[in-house]
Amino acid sequence: MKKLLSTPNRFRAARMGLVLLAAGAGVLPLAGAPQAGPEAEAQQKRLELMKSKGPDLTLTILPVRLAGQSWDRVTEVVGLLLEQQGLKNIELGKKPFEPPATNLGGLAAAAGLFVKSNSIPNGYALYAEFNGNRQTGLNEMRAVVVDSDGAAVWTDRLTAEDDAFKKAGNAEPLTLAVLLIERLKPQFGLDAATAKAAKPGKMAAIADERSGLPPADERSALPDLQQAMRKAMPGATLLVYPPRIDGATTSVSSGSNVVRSLNQAGSCKAVLAQEPVLLKASLADPNELKALWGIATEFRDYVRAHPPAADYALYADYFFNSQHADQGFVHWVVCDRKGDWVVVDMQNSHNRDYQNIGIISRDRCDQLLLRRLEGYLK
Repeated sequence: MKKLLSTPNRFRAARMGLVLLAAGAGVLPLAGAPQAGPEAEAQQKRLELMKSKGPDLTLTILPVRLAGQSWDRVTEVVGLLLEQQGLKNIELGKKPFEPPATNLGGLAAAAGLFVKSNSIPNGYALYAEFNGNRQTGLNEMRAVVVDSDGAAVWTDRLTAEDDAFKKAGNAEPLTLAVLLIERLKPQFGLDAATAKAAKPGKMAAIADERSGLPPADERSALPDLQQAMRKAMPGATLLVYPPRIDGATTSVSSGSNVVRSLNQAGSCKAVLAQEPVLLKASLADPNELKALWGIATEFRDYVRAHPPAADYALYADYFFNSQHADQGFVHWVVCDRKGDWVVVDMQNSHNRDYQNIGIISRDRCDQLLLRRLEGYLK
């Protein structure tokens, strides 16, 4: 558990899928055309042909390299973003491409040789790398697209000195992934119309599996059940279990505080569970969304096995660092007496309520839980 506290970026990397879904990137300058010459003219023709295929072109994304290492999660996010922009036929390359230290032209040539010597489906292959180190941070993005014959189609390089790189914001994996997609969209013939027509496909399925999300039909009833809960309050009873702290213990004190505050506010008839329950859903996976739905699923199963003498039951999961407000979360779940999910809520440093309260203690986790719950009850 302590390892999570010392490496907050693991959670940020794992949250990429959700954050990027909502990220709105501005219009960025396009990559320059190939330099003049016979080969440049041939490359320009290959580029125009690729653009003409639009959403129907077939693309294999070679494993994206982050600071010199291949990262399958980053590769999957790039694929998901392209799928959301309308690209229909995306494959994820399994074998990492390890390029030599060379300039952009040499990188494109090496990628072409790699594609020719490996089984890449007919169509195109994308290779991208986000470069930097612990001292400098991420300070360069390079990308190349080659066709199935290994011929260069498009190349791009940006550094921290370029305006487009600066405008992208903090140089983190997620911002560079968004930047890459914005640069690629016009090259693939993707635009607002193709994005509007886009449908979830293979990349969305991979993202759902990674996230731990249950099937959509298990989540579809949540809005109606939330509306029913609002109508039932403040007369309905809510059984509050002491929250889990850092995955290791529970806090009766926090449970009592939440119950007292809810009753004082007249939000509902809150009751503290007499026996604390330490759920065992793991926090070992760096994917925070998976941790959320892990605790939600376990609590649902617990409620179904132990029906409460109340209309609703609540369980919260707290994780915080007293020295760093950006290294924590508050996850919480409400089930009805049948054990069906009513609320499954995740709060972390990307959320405004979390930021405003500054989560550095158990008491502040209580405050955030109460603020979020009140929002669902109004």
